[in-house]
Amino acid sequence: MIPLGKPKIDSLRIHLPLSEVIVNPEHNSFMRSLTTTNDDGEVLNEHVKTTYFNSDAVISCSYAVRNQFGEQRLFIGFSSKTLKSRYFNGIDRKTIHQCFQFINNEGLITISKESFLAALVVDVDFCVDYYLDSADASIKEVVRICNELTIPSKKLNVGTKRENNNLGIWWGKRDKVGNAYKSKQFLKYYAKAIELKYNSTAFYETYLKDNLNSDLIDLNGDKVPHKNFFEDDRLLRVETTIKDSRHFDTYGYKVKTLKDLLTLDLNPKFLQVFIRPMSTYMTGYRIIKHTEGMTSLDKWQYYAMLKQAKITNVNVEETIPYYVNTFHPDIKKSSSRSNLRTRLYSVIQMNQVVKKTHKHNTQVWDDFITEIEAKKIIPNND
Repeated sequence: MIPLGKPKIDSLRIHLPLSEVIVNPEHNSFMRSLTTTNDDGEVLNEHVKTTYFNSDAVISCSYAVRNQFGEQRLFIGFSSKTLKSRYFNGIDRKTIHQCFQFINNEGLITISKESFLAALVVDVDFCVDYYLDSADASIKEVVRICNELTIPSKKLNVGTKRENNNLGIWWGKRDKVGNAYKSKQFLKYYAKAIELKYNSTAFYETYLKDNLNSDLIDLNGDKVPHKNFFEDDRLLRVETTIKDSRHFDTYGYKVKTLKDLLTLDLNPKFLQVFIRPMSTYMTGYRIIKHTEGMTSLDKWQYYAMLKQAKITNVNVEETIPYYVNTFHPDIKKSSSRSNLRTRLYSVIQMNQVVKKTHKHNTQVWDDFITEIEAKKIIPNND
């Protein structure tokens, strides 16, 4: 069973002094001195292997030793894949012991429960899974709509994938946030079922396939006639990354250690960590009737600014100086320039046009838009 609409911890990294763990001296590479020689036995390179990730294993954690402020610190990255068949439950107080056991059993280090919980946390990935219910709903349409609603900006990295084995859209870069926690927080929407089947195939086949593709049974033991919530173009995952304690502070949460993280109440209020970047990157979905709101001139001016914004990859508002200078190049005519500037700003403040001509009936399409607004997948106009 997949918990829907519930915020979950998907992955994170912790770090602590290397002195607080016991490194396995028998491990074949980690923290071992590795020597490279040529055919004549001459030593070409000798170094201590300070990183490890088993790419051949179905599941592995990442390990790295780094020097920080004169101290060797161990960074451990792990995800909800360490929960195996409980993957969709996410990491929480009930499942963290399984993650702890996996790390100790992987054979690189031995860490105590106390040191584990006291470790500092960074790069926490939170996620929430949605099943798209309405008749006309699909992740392909969500990606298309989100791409249309994205506010053009030179400072924003936006990417989309619309392939059979990779379907999604993302804003920002996980490793390029810096201190811009409110304006560059990484956000991603993607088809989770497709990602697991094509990009995490071994994990999916080993731990998830049998359970996720079986019929759902209700409390009476009867088969649920609807669906199994694991359809390729219906199971949408929304994912975001909180970088560190200062990033958490911007949401009013005090999180430094793993213990702090596990005490968070991941309730509906916590959805703000998804809603804030969503509202930063996208405008609302608004349909304007021809007889309401905008005049023909309003629409012409708005579309002209929107097209210029797309061409130059800037915000719509940033195109106003271009049109003011184009139509009133004489800076001495301040009144005319000011009037046009004011008018163009007022046009932008009107409802933005994201017109949809759909092959099905309008009510079906409206139901889809209403659904993704209600589930806070796109900004709501209200």
